[in-house]
Amino acid sequence: MREPKAAGHQGRLVGIKAVSLMTMAVLAGCAGPSTVSVSPSQAFDKKMRVAVLDLDWSPPTGTVQSGASMISAPNAGRYVADSLSARLLEIGCYDVLERSRLAQLLAEKSLTQAEIVRQGRYKEIGQFLGVDYVVAGTVNTYTSWTNGFLSGHVVSFNSRCIDVRTSQVVWGLDGRVDVGPFGPIDPARGLQQILDDAIPKLKRSIQSQTER
Repeated sequence: MREPKAAGHQGRLVGIKAVSLMTMAVLAGCAGPSTVSVSPSQAFDKKMRVAVLDLDWSPPTGTVQSGASMISAPNAGRYVADSLSARLLEIGCYDVLERSRLAQLLAEKSLTQAEIVRQGRYKEIGQFLGVDYVVAGTVNTYTSWTNGFLSGHVVSFNSRCIDVRTSQVVWGLDGRVDVGPFGPIDPARGLQQILDDAIPKLKRSIQSQTER
């Protein structure tokens, strides 16, 4: 009569362990200054060409209190895209279209990168650029600040990789760093911190799906 209880108890322990492992897997993708998600149905089994578009960016407007300053880089969307493009080479399965070549090709078509995203012309642009994927997104904050002897910076952005054939998102990468009140004011350091955390996560996720 006692054996069923033991079996039931063991079953509950197995269930608890399974839930714990699932929780750890979720936390592994979310811990740190970045969150990375990859579509479970996506196959990463070949060299893929990708173009990283300028991320959308609108510097905030307004005033700050007397004695304080807040500066947002006017070209943050381009800078984040440049940095992300360079770091994607570390993943191994991507051939990344050089960013200056991307701008040149689009200029020949009299297209802006913002128009591509707004109109969702991914398939057309993919064929024109000769790429399988485009990366687009938004920079929410790219700001340094000071207030007396206090200082810091804030960087946050989101990006997504889109299959040009299907317009489906195959992975997403979000990041945020908020440094202060006695931190450096250069937001490029925060961006580096985000990418240092995110790129290995993305690489591990892609590799695990390649090996399945």
